[in-house]
Amino acid sequence: MPGRRRYAADRKAALAAFLGTSKAKEPHGRTTRTSNILAGHVRAFQAVRSQLYDNITLWSCRINGEPGVAIVMVDQVGEQKLAIMPLFVAITEGMDLAFDDEDSASESEEGGGPTREEVAQAFSLNKEALEPGGS
Repeated sequence: MPGRRRYAADRKAALAAFLGTSKAKEPHGRTTRTSNILAGHVRAFQAVRSQLYDNITLWSCRINGEPGVAIVMVDQVGEQKLAIMPLFVAITEGMDLAFDDEDSASESEEGGGPTREEVAQAFSLNKEALEPGGS
């Protein structure tokens, strides 16, 4: 059944790309990772999605000195002692987030979604509308 083999190969390639284990050839012949996702990231993501863990919560924190929020795993390791393992952190104002597959065109005024100013204005309008006595 060639169709089934092709489907299995496609699924295996997709999984390898998701896990960051697939390699891509650069023009000069060396191979590079196509993803920054490591096995630890996948395990943390699975823990967040699983109903088996009841010790995962949101935790207020500071990220590079800025107020932030993290998804953490909390374990009691002793009397009045907690072990807190951050799994993921929320984006903060000072973070510069870029995705590997973005091209320079996404930074131009064409495409790429709303500008920071547009988002701030929409957030401000929504905040006013949700406040008691707001419009």
